[in-house]
Order: sequence, then structure tokens, then C-alpha cells
Amino acid sequence: MNLLGKLNWNAISLRPADHHGRVGRHGAGHRLHPFVVTLKGYVPYLWQEWFTSVDHKRIGIMYIILALIMLLRGFADAIMMRAQQAVAAGGAQGYLPPEHFDQIFSAHGTIMIFFMAMPFVIGMMNFVVPLQLGVRDIAFPTLNSVALGLTASGILLTNISLAVGEFSKAGWVAYPPLSELQFSPGVGVDYYLWALQISGVGTLMTGINFVATILKTRAPGMSYMRMPVFCWTSLAANLLIVAAFRF
Repeated sequence: MNLLGKLNWNAISLRPADHHGRVGRHGAGHRLHPFVVTLKGYVPYLWQEWFTSVDHKRIGIMYIILALIMLLRGFADAIMMRAQQAVAAGGAQGYLPPEHFDQIFSAHGTIMIFFMAMPFVIGMMNFVVPLQLGVRDIAFPTLNSVALGLTASGILLTNISLAVGEFSKAGWVAYPPLSELQFSPGVGVDYYLWALQISGVGTLMTGINFVATILKTRAPGMSYMRMPVFCWTSLAANLLIVAAFRF
């Protein structure tokens, strides 16, 4: 039994030239940023003060920044899909092959739901909940930082599929039979599954963390009836996360 499915060394094959247009459009500006950051000497500061931080406010800000970046990424996919539909009108085939359009469609839904909306809400909860509860940090700060890293890893794996292999063509909900081997014989569904599993473990950690924080670390005298509405919303949402993601 192969735990990684079809994600083996044979899956590492660069796409043909016609598939790299999207990679180039998304990556042209991003390739310059690491050099600028390195030249200005920001790497040690970012690593010590942000990337390895366990402060709930900084982790919340990083979640929100990550979500906004993926918002732009998902918006670019939406523009490509609408442009394809506009160009393909009147019997024309458009500029995207069908299998490429399916991958863009699947990536757009996956990114906007799992890698934009959820990180944005989790970032807001990270920033606000401890302040409203009157505590210094959430219950397990290091676990919070690990959860952010897992979410970022799932996002990275999704974007790697743009250039290496392919992404799922079965839609962002991956309904059978489209996601079965007969209709998705490539590595796209494996990329989809592993990206969601890795980020899902981080989301489960976050859910456990917030449930423990809200139930066990509130400021003295803050009963459930005195708890702010946003904390109640966070508690309900994270209880649902723990119930759903543990399976």
C-alpha cells in the first residue's frame, strides 16, 4: 500500500510550455520578493520575530496576510475562467485546453474556501479571542504556530501542482466518480487530497486550541453569560471543526 498514492518521483514532470503561462503570471512578481527581502537583511528579523513567533496577535496577522495573498491567487483563477468563457463564445475553443480549465476550476474553489476564507476567519479569532477573554495567549501557543505552518504547507503543495504534475480536475468537492481512478488517473487528486489533509490537521489543532482556550482559560469572573458574542461564535465554530475534522 502506497501511502502517498501517485505522488512519487515519476510525478515530478514539468508541464508543457502552454501550461506555464499561468505559473509565469502568478510567479513573476513573487520571484523578485525573496531577493529584495534578502538584500535588505529582513530574513533574520522575519524568522525570529514572525515566522517562529508564538504570539497570538502575530500569528493572527500572518493568517490574514496568507488569506489575502490566496484571495488574489483565487481571483486570478476566476479572471482566467471568465476570460475563457468570453473568448470561447460563438463556437470558438478559447485559449485554455479543457483539462487545464478543469484544474483552474478545481483550484479556484479549493483555494477560496479552504485557503482563503478559513485562514482569514482563523486569523481573526487568533487576534481577537484572547484579548476579549482577558488572557495573555491561547492555551497552546506552540501548537498554534505549528497549525499555521501546516496550513501554509497545504497551500504550498497546491501551488506546486501548477508547475509539477497537475491539480485535481474533479472540482473542489471531488465528488465520485470524477475523483476515482477511472476518470482521474493522474496525480491531481492526490495533490488535492494531501493539500487538504495537511492543512486539515492544522485546522483540527486550531479547533482544539480554541475550544480549550475558551472553556478553560477565561479571565476570573468571566462566566459564559458574560463572554462576548464573538467568543461564543468562535466556540461554536471550533466545536464544529473538532467534530468534523477529526474524522
